[in-house]
Amino acid sequence: MVKIVIIGAGSHVFARNLITDFLSYPELRDSTISLMDIDKERLNLITAFAKKLVKQNGLKTKIESTTNRRTALEGADYVVISIRVGGFEANKLDLQIPAKYGIKQGVGDTIGPGGVFYGLRHIPVILDICHDMEELCPDAWLINYTNPMAMICWAMNDYSSIK
Repeated sequence: MVKIVIIGAGSHVFARNLITDFLSYPELRDSTISLMDIDKERLNLITAFAKKLVKQNGLKTKIESTTNRRTALEGADYVVISIRVGGFEANKLDLQIPAKYGIKQGVGDTIGPGGVFYGLRHIPVILDICHDMEELCPDAWLINYTNPMAMICWAMNDYSSIK
């Protein structure tokens, strides 16, 4: 049985769409989907959705839910990461600080000064996840949906052996 882990599953729109996509493939319907987020309330909401979806469709998919990243990663085959370190409050600063100095950005999570700030917050956390994966699921594939994509992928390639 394949184990798929979603780290940052409290992102309701993203996680809901991802879970629905996974279950649309017959090859993944007998898998275990382990949902992980640090926000228990948001995690509970997406867990309830996933379990209802599985039940309504009569699938054998096992849904797990935890706030413990290492528990979620144990034995994973695929790990999808979609996180926002510091939440929306930190992201607002990525836009406000450069704007204070005359640099206006439409989005501050991929390029420019905001993207650099975003990368500096996210890279250490992503590398921690990679190092946990090296120990707990070294053969797993990591699929990153966290911005800034380029900076994070460069860091993972330089400082981790994860695929």
